[in-house]
Amino acid sequence: MSELSPMGRVPRRRPVPRRVKPHRRPGPWLAFLSVLIVLAVVVWWRVLGADSTNTSASGCTPKIDHSVISMDPRTVKVRVYNATERKGLARQVADGLRKRRFSILVSTNDSVGRQVAGIGEIRYGSAGEKQALLLSFWFPGIQLVPDPRTDAAVDLAVGPTYRTMATDAQVNKAKAAAVDAPPTGAGC
Repeated sequence: MSELSPMGRVPRRRPVPRRVKPHRRPGPWLAFLSVLIVLAVVVWWRVLGADSTNTSASGCTPKIDHSVISMDPRTVKVRVYNATERKGLARQVADGLRKRRFSILVSTNDSVGRQVAGIGEIRYGSAGEKQALLLSFWFPGIQLVPDPRTDAAVDLAVGPTYRTMATDAQVNKAKAAAVDAPPTGAGC
């Protein structure tokens, strides 16, 4: 039997009212999200743009003339840096350069703090351009990176794909070919 209300009717269930979600304004959230996106773009633009402005690949490599070819390696002062995780690489390269009569100032780990790709980098100032060009013959494919220094000493940062220096025969062949070659690079 069904229960009747005191008035003689069957009680009905009341409908449960729908829950009303609080009204959230999208403005503050969209503004916050857009600020984060702009900030991320600016940070990445600076990070990626910093590496491309410091490399010589974007510009024209210096022209090699007879004064570079005839330069005595004893006049070239080199700081050798290891920009890899391989232990003792700077010392190994410095010993090889000493055998080829270069003047080695220091050999230690690279402290510049940026990633060195490929064979490595030769960093030089305006006074050390010819010295850097001469040193580059022993490291085919190395990147020349000019910087604002004023002395003639050059820095050799050995990279992760470095295996060995060029032989004297390879260096002589490269010197002969370099004198006749035009400058290379995207800005030439």
